[in-house]
Amino acid sequence: MEALGANRAILDPRQHQARPAACQQVAAKALRELLARDNQLAPTTIQDPLSIRCMPSIHGALIQAIDHARLAVEIELNAAADNPLVLVDDVQVLSTGNFHTASLALAFETLGLAIAQCAAASAARFIQLTGSTRHGLPKYLSPIGGASAGFVPLQKTVTAMLAAIRHKANPVMLDFLPVSEGVEDHATQTPLAVAKCAEMIALWRRLIAFELMAAAQAVDLREGLTLAPATGVIHAAVRTHVPTLKEDRPLGPNADALHAVLADGTWRA
Repeated sequence: MEALGANRAILDPRQHQARPAACQQVAAKALRELLARDNQLAPTTIQDPLSIRCMPSIHGALIQAIDHARLAVEIELNAAADNPLVLVDDVQVLSTGNFHTASLALAFETLGLAIAQCAAASAARFIQLTGSTRHGLPKYLSPIGGASAGFVPLQKTVTAMLAAIRHKANPVMLDFLPVSEGVEDHATQTPLAVAKCAEMIALWRRLIAFELMAAAQAVDLREGLTLAPATGVIHAAVRTHVPTLKEDRPLGPNADALHAVLADGTWRA
């Protein structure tokens, strides 16, 4: 938002009180805190692309999906899912379907779709940052111009990763066949739903590394731009692992280095 000169009116709490959708107010508050500063910058735009303007809505839906998935997991961890179920006090054994994790699978299918939404917005912002000059940034975020490729080669990688995420976001809950002579004629595919969520997160983390790199480059190209304290710390953390692009170079190794610290927990910002 700082690199693009985005309009921060989208974070006004009154907007989100008017439409208190899924954790939207929580997401907007987090963004306001990241961008908090003594002297607010004047926006350079009236209406930004939706990947920026709708961030509170997109992030809020993910926050709610995470909460729902957490609740579903906690219920399963504390549940008696045995079949048969032994009721000691009643001296009785009951046949049950408590092992059937439909709600858990659905929670993770929903979480996967929410992750895919956020990843799609991340990819769109990367294209906005690295594409045209309409935001006043040099084309491809190249400081030398001309035939310089800058960040544009990474656009292909970003779109390929998003395609993989979108593929994994397809529901699997209904992909089953009757087995055990038709007795087990329904299934939830919960392990697969959970596993593909983990795979989507791994891919999205790489997209986040790309977006951080592009945002840091755009900030460096904005002469005289002073970041908010919180985003300034993030920018410095990125620059610890990725130097500013001054002339064309392979950016894959830089993306790998930044992704590694995001993935292994050593990221500090």
